Amino acid sequence: MGERYPKKGYRSLNARQHQTIALIESLSREQSIVKQLCQLFEVPRSNYHYHLKHRGIVNPDYQRLCQQAVVIHSDSRGSAGARTIAGQLNQQGENIGRYKAAGLMKHAGLVSTQLRKHRYKIAKDESKFAPNLLKRQFNVKAKNQVWCGDVTYIWSGTKWLYLAVVMCSGTLILAT
Repeated sequence: MGERYPKKGYRSLNARQHQTIALIESLSREQSIVKQLCQLFEVPRSNYHYHLKHRGIVNPDYQRLCQQAVVIHSDSRGSAGARTIAGQLNQQGENIGRYKAAGLMKHAGLVSTQLRKHRYKIAKDESKFAPNLLKRQFNVKAKNQVWCGDVTYIWSGTKWLYLAVVMCSGTLILAT
């Protein structure tokens, strides 16, 4: 074996089996050395011959499922993923799991594009309505001299709740 054959790790540059079979097919056109190439790339000859026999056959059920997946994906404006497509196909009476739905999406060239989550804008200028008079000098000598507050919203599991916080020189006041 030694120098004549590349090392096992260099199989076909870590390609999948269908890519390896295509490589064996292209190399074997020049010479009839299929048996040796299959041994070299660790592909069973039965898989190679099965691939050659079935490569032009189109499965109409698979194509129909692909079309249904494309319709579901376009109806969701591109946001449906494999789980959503599998769920909707199951509701239509098909017995599809999420992994098969992912394969349908890959075959049809579909990619789920979810909208970005809300992001806060970073303020560039100081507010005209509430200027920053404190300038991050939080140490005060007496109570009730400095008041500061903020409002935010928190997801409670069923709805958004608004939280207003007001601090009065060492005293904290919460309101929801």
